[in-house]
Amino acid sequence: MSQPERTEISRRTFLAAGVAVLATAGLGLHGCTPPAGDESEASGNQGGANMQADLYFENGAVITANEQNAVAEAMAVKDGRIAFVGSADDGQEYRKAAGSVIDLQGKTVMPGMIDGHIHTASPDFFDFSLIGLTSADDMLKTIREYVGSHPDKETYSGFGYSASLFSGEELAHGPKKERLDEISADKPILVYSFDGHGAWLNSKAFEYLGITKDTASTPGGQIVKDENGELWGILADSAMSLAADYPFDRESLPQALTEYLAHLNSLGYTSLFSPPGNGFMPLPADAYQKLADQGDLTVRVRGAGIVTSWRTDDDLKKLDELKAAHNGDLFKINAAKFFTDGVMDNESALLLEPYTDNPDRYGDAGWRQDALDEAVAAVNRRGLLAHLHAIGDGGVRMALDAIEYAEQNVPDDRARNAITHLQLVAAEDVPRFAELNTVAVVDPYWHLKTPQYWEPKEKAALGERAERMYPMKSLADEGAVLASASDYPVTANPNPFEAIEAGVTRNLVNGEEYGVPDIADMDDPAYLLWPEERVDVQRMVRSFTADAAWALGMEDETGSLEAGKSADFIVVDQNVLDVEPLAIKNTRVLATYLQGKKVYDAEEAEAQRS
Repeated sequence: MSQPERTEISRRTFLAAGVAVLATAGLGLHGCTPPAGDESEASGNQGGANMQADLYFENGAVITANEQNAVAEAMAVKDGRIAFVGSADDGQEYRKAAGSVIDLQGKTVMPGMIDGHIHTASPDFFDFSLIGLTSADDMLKTIREYVGSHPDKETYSGFGYSASLFSGEELAHGPKKERLDEISADKPILVYSFDGHGAWLNSKAFEYLGITKDTASTPGGQIVKDENGELWGILADSAMSLAADYPFDRESLPQALTEYLAHLNSLGYTSLFSPPGNGFMPLPADAYQKLADQGDLTVRVRGAGIVTSWRTDDDLKKLDELKAAHNGDLFKINAAKFFTDGVMDNESALLLEPYTDNPDRYGDAGWRQDALDEAVAAVNRRGLLAHLHAIGDGGVRMALDAIEYAEQNVPDDRARNAITHLQLVAAEDVPRFAELNTVAVVDPYWHLKTPQYWEPKEKAALGERAERMYPMKSLADEGAVLASASDYPVTANPNPFEAIEAGVTRNLVNGEEYGVPDIADMDDPAYLLWPEERVDVQRMVRSFTADAAWALGMEDETGSLEAGKSADFIVVDQNVLDVEPLAIKNTRVLATYLQGKKVYDAEEAEAQRS
């Protein structure tokens, strides 16, 4: 399996012709000059029909993300594909024959963003959201107010609790069921954690699901109990699958999905990889397929089925059915999701050395090694890639060992397997990513000492290891392909430009999200995490574009702006290769195009809001 060529290029300066930033005259993307008259139409045809274009962009920077990381001056689009990318002089024949000439006025064109691991869910899929709240009291108040104002509902569901906002035993195990019992003793309440690896239930929800203190948990999961063996109130990791039948409003799914995709378009996304979550957030394959069949799908979606250790054969059969049913251009099942371990939040991430605050605990493995080896190989034999969740260094090693087994036992395997999250990676395992052609799917949003979380949770659990979390540069230096991801809704705001800045700075990006002041210096030590692992802005851009496309097997279709590829691109208000690192997050998406069709326009969106 070949990897994309790596070309290290530092931020470059591009002086666009006719740079004139509009101060007050709107976004300037509708002012298209018409093509010239008969004379230029004839000139456009001198090179044949291949010189024609529907759209021609000029007077700005075109970040191509090609193998040379070139920055061009102009781009032409014809029939949903890129017809030309290059200099203004070389593009004149396309300009003359274009249906619309768009003056960028110093703005920048980039490949559409690709999220390498994002769940098809949002707080809008639930009754209430706790995202952004900064205390346990505020969370409980929000739940109480929703339940009190919706007395006719039979069940309640929410999203976004954080155990780090509680204290004592609840900090370690999660909030107790009695807190929700006080809000509703006669109707079920279930709230998912912000990281998607825990569910908080009241007594009535346990009763509704038939879960008792004697119910057996699933491998790699935990039904948390108190010292007397009674239900605590939390289902952790794979045990969340016991709540898979908890109801949610399926009638709202089509509208919620459309709004979800529109939001992603507004952030610049044109492609995404969407795996199922751990016990909830299943991939709504039928809903995606319906949008694709109707011509209403505004992103290119690659999806996954889940393969678990306790129903592997059934999961593989379902995976075969999913692959056969969904194999289109815009929507395709191309992977299987595995959980090798849990998360740091409840100390279920699998470590090579014990937890600092719990010396007898190493975390939880979701699989036996031999079973995982065979399951990954089985997925690769189906022509699908294996996408493995691994947080702890023990989980990462387990995943790498399984991929190595598959590499050795699956002939002509072309699957670009991936490991995602990578909070801790043992130094000796870093070079194995490149050796095994394994994509490192990183979450740059988390690559800082997160306020209200790093100190009470990660530092307490990991000790000095918490200073060396989330490697990136060392992986890239060894030749690994990096693909960036948000893991939304775990990351509340999946803005890719915030992640690009975080990858470059390894520091606080948006203090407002945490109720703390912003930083003025990227070397400010308060939230700075392992600065030696910073990567340059060009690599960060590639991790959301060309390298992410390669990771998903889409490099011939999208990910870079090159003639012949799909016209999946965005227009933004500044060149991220030029601006100061702490200003990258301020990048604003002005327009998003998928297959040459505009699927988001900032001016139109603003007009609809006003």
